[in-house]
Amino acid sequence: MPRKAFTYPQPRANVPSARSPGSDLARPNKTQTQPAAFDENAMPSAKQLADAASCFVIAENGLRVPFGDIYKDQKTVVIFIRHFWCHLCQDYMTSISENVDPKALRQAGVQLVIVSNGSYNMIKSYRRIFHCPFAVYTDPSLRVYKALGMTLRALGSGSGPRRGGYVRHGHVRGLTMVMMNALRVGMPVWEKGGDIGQLGGEFVLGPGMTCTFAHRMPTTKGHTSIVDVLAAANID
Repeated sequence: MPRKAFTYPQPRANVPSARSPGSDLARPNKTQTQPAAFDENAMPSAKQLADAASCFVIAENGLRVPFGDIYKDQKTVVIFIRHFWCHLCQDYMTSISENVDPKALRQAGVQLVIVSNGSYNMIKSYRRIFHCPFAVYTDPSLRVYKALGMTLRALGSGSGPRRGGYVRHGHVRGLTMVMMNALRVGMPVWEKGGDIGQLGGEFVLGPGMTCTFAHRMPTTKGHTSIVDVLAAANID
C-alpha cells in the first residue's frame, strides 16, 4: 500500500534554492530548534551554533544559503537588525555606514554582513539607502534568530538610560525619515518588511563553528555600538 504520504505573521511557503530562484519565504528547515532562554550576552553553545549554521537565509538574488556557509572560512561580523521599516535600525545602519571602513575589514581578513527578516525583494533598495557595500540576507522564518537566542520580543524602547547612542530620530521624525528613504530609493512598499516584534543582535562568528562575541538586543534601541562590535573583532 502506498505510504501516506509576517503582525507580519511568518507565512510558510517555498523559497528559492540555488536551482530555482523565486519566492522570498524560507522553507522549514529539517533542524527543529527549541527557542533558547533570553540572555543578552551569553555565548551560543555548540548546539546553538550548529543549529544556526544548518538554517537557511536568503540572499539578495533570492537564493537560499546555509547560514553557516557565510562564515565557515572567515571571521564575520553578523548584524541582525529588526524589520526593514524600523527607523531605529535605519539609524543603526547609518552608524555602520559612517563608522565601518570596508578597506580596514579587508586588511584584517574580516567581513561584515547584515541579516533582517523581511522579503529578500527589499534588500537591493535597502542597501541603496545607506550606500551599503556589505551583503544583506534575510531570515523570514526567524530560525537563525531563535537558534542564536534572540528570543526576546518587544515593541517599546524600554525604560532607563539604556538607549543606543546611534539613535538620531524620535518616533515621528523617524517614520518620516523611513518614508522619505523609501520614496528616494523606490523601496517596494508592497513587500513584507519583517516581524515588527523581533529584536536583533550582533555576533562575531567564524571561521567555522566559533563565536567570539555575542549580544542580543534587550530593547528596540538596544544595538551595541558598531565601534564596540568592531573592537570585539579586533578591528581598530
